[in-house]
Amino acid sequence: MNAAAITAAGAGCGADAAWDGLCSASVLADLVTDRVFVIDERFRIVRANPSFLSAFGHVTQATVCGRSLGEVAECRHADGGVACGGAAMCAGCGWFQAVGLCGRDGGGVQECRILKRSGAALDFAVTVLPAREGAWRVCGLKDLFASKRLRVLERSFFHDVTNLAAGIRGLCELTDAPDSGPDDELRPLIHDSASKLVDEIERLRTLRVAENGDLRPCRSTVAPDAILQATAERFREDAAARHLELIVETGAGASDFETDRELVSLALGELVRNAIEASVRGERVTLACADDNGRVVFSVHNPAVLDEHVQAHIFERSFTTRGPGRGVGAYRAKLIAEQYLMGAAGFVSRAPEGTTFRLRFPHDLSASAT
Repeated sequence: MNAAAITAAGAGCGADAAWDGLCSASVLADLVTDRVFVIDERFRIVRANPSFLSAFGHVTQATVCGRSLGEVAECRHADGGVACGGAAMCAGCGWFQAVGLCGRDGGGVQECRILKRSGAALDFAVTVLPAREGAWRVCGLKDLFASKRLRVLERSFFHDVTNLAAGIRGLCELTDAPDSGPDDELRPLIHDSASKLVDEIERLRTLRVAENGDLRPCRSTVAPDAILQATAERFREDAAARHLELIVETGAGASDFETDRELVSLALGELVRNAIEASVRGERVTLACADDNGRVVFSVHNPAVLDEHVQAHIFERSFTTRGPGRGVGAYRAKLIAEQYLMGAAGFVSRAPEGTTFRLRFPHDLSASAT
């Protein structure tokens, strides 16, 4: 393979010749820590550096050649007989947008989010530059996981935890006021706010551990109706503040099942939180559970309908409709349900029914894991 063909063009300075005299472009590509690969005119990989190969598990130079980025990354859209780039959702993929921006006189840089078939998520900054020869392009992937997750966790922590801490401080200040009521009236409010603060910190800690792959489920027999009721109570105040009706449907019911109660509650709570924030005054958020083909199914419904762009990216790790660092509850719910509880997360959103998210769990977690 001609090394000059994988050297990016357009540097515009005499240093190119000096670099070429010191070492080849392929050697430089092997030294950098970013994932570097070369594609042909059909967007198929013809060469990849060691960082790229190690980033995608058990792949080799031979096994990646001739495949697209989506196929190597096991993108959920590059499946079911649809080639990478052939699905409707691919039009909004940062990878293809970066390739489209790449011209003979410059390159394209875009953010690319990939949700794998396994449920894992990838976040990259994609840079695409034209090669010096032929129609090949040189591509670089910079992993944005650390910076993006730190930003999300910081915003979640400062937003949610600071609000709770401010409420506790306000209640404490009331006890010092000369005309304050009896302490017996304020003490339960302070205790309740402090408990919510601890719960929020624990929620963020658990999500962080889950993303690191270090979470260990604790199995016990769980009553689905009890989880529904407890989750509804936890969010009833938030719903009331937005003038929403929070309903728990009873009647269908579901059998007790073996799982990690705290993790199920956490995943369900993420969906309820999203549904509340997506609803407007006077609307209803409905929680329900039922047995379906040997599985326990929890559902969260609200009247809003997601547009097609949102539906295509809803479970991606860094995708949000409510500003940086907010609105990633669907990803969190899917992560916990599928990677730790042998479950599945999905949704249906269409007019006039609205949007329903569902979490499906096996009745026996240990049996499903074998």
